[in-house]
Amino acid sequence: MAKSPAHRFGQIIGDLLEYTLIRYCQPIAKEYGMYLDYKHSRPARNNQNEVRWTDINGNTHKLDIVIEYGGSEIKTGNPRAFIEMAWRRYTKHSKNKAQEISAAIQPLVSRYSEYGPFYGAVLAGEFTENSLNQMKSEGFKLLYFSINAIEDAFATQGIDAHWDENTSEETLQNRVVQLEALTETQLQLIGDYLIHNNIEQWEIFLMCLRNALERTLESISVVSLYGNSKIFYNVQEACAYIAEEEKEVTFTKDSFYRYEIVVKYSNGDKIDMQFREQQAAIASLNRLI
Repeated sequence: MAKSPAHRFGQIIGDLLEYTLIRYCQPIAKEYGMYLDYKHSRPARNNQNEVRWTDINGNTHKLDIVIEYGGSEIKTGNPRAFIEMAWRRYTKHSKNKAQEISAAIQPLVSRYSEYGPFYGAVLAGEFTENSLNQMKSEGFKLLYFSINAIEDAFATQGIDAHWDENTSEETLQNRVVQLEALTETQLQLIGDYLIHNNIEQWEIFLMCLRNALERTLESISVVSLYGNSKIFYNVQEACAYIAEEEKEVTFTKDSFYRYEIVVKYSNGDKIDMQFREQQAAIASLNRLI
């Protein structure tokens, strides 16, 4: 079934956002010696086009941009940034899209928490304040282009990007034809205008991304806990146990409980880890290298 001109119009705007962010983020990844992955045929994933990562629950998600440490065209690295993009013409669809992005990214951040990945969203069009605030409260760094910003950017190349529910199919189809005739140079100019006319937002987003990519390890605290846990069924008994005079404790291999490890980074990030097994602790610390 043929796509409606409104759907195609929105698809082109979304593609422009992705193209622009790839152009602007690729030099940053390269600056830090990292690899930027996006939708293209890549040998590391058997030449498949889609960028896919598996979350903590075993679910696979398609992503827009992933920056990897140690990655290349032929080797998958460790994720250091997840960036999703979305365009919505009407606010009635914005909350669902915000929740969709969150549902894809949060489990990935949990799975790869030892790498402290940056996670951000580049949104354009009509998004409610509630949708934006929800994503911010979940730790997302946002770069938001209003519908007016999008329309102004396309106007630089003579294209009217405004439409509403009363715009005719014929009018939209004519604009789609105009959009599909844009040259790569024109698409770059539209993207450049969008970034430069929202430079304050871009610089904040970029600063957060840089902080995540350039973080360095400051310290690793390792605490070995010994002893047997006690279970109580009321507060009074628990307090009485704690209040007892300290007894002499002998540490033995059999009384080992767990390792508690706290890793601190230069940008304020902190990773808390707990392990019962020695080899699991060592393996997780080695993944931080």
